[in-house]
Amino acid sequence: MAAEYQIYDHWRDVPKDKWPWPNFTPFEMRCRGTDRLIVVPAFMDRLQGLRTLLGKPLLVSSAYRDPSYNAKVSSTGRMGPHTTGRAIDLLVYGERAYHVAGSAYAAGFTGIGLRQEGAFNHRFIHLDDLDTVLNAHRPTVWTYT
Repeated sequence: MAAEYQIYDHWRDVPKDKWPWPNFTPFEMRCRGTDRLIVVPAFMDRLQGLRTLLGKPLLVSSAYRDPSYNAKVSSTGRMGPHTTGRAIDLLVYGERAYHVAGSAYAAGFTGIGLRQEGAFNHRFIHLDDLDTVLNAHRPTVWTYT
């Protein structure tokens, strides 16, 4: 049985033969603040499946976040979904964002958040596959204001 997750102090520590997701890199998935990385293979398999289903690139804005970095950049503090290695924000807007959201739901993502206001480079879709977050029902879809 494969490990449920792997922890790397630096994204460059990921062995190339342990990264089977051709459309994503450890660099893209790393914490932007610390360069650390948690890899959850089940999440990455789901993400790669979504990318394959869509047939088009997905631009990663944020994936894993170390708790200390998450506390600096998110209202969720040290315990947000990104700290689990099972969440990602993708830069996408307009009609395509809604197509990605629908496809993500079909692919089994249980948390889908949309921000489609403001500057185009700040519009994104959040995806995660968490079971429960603070007793919230899953699956769930929300918008950011």
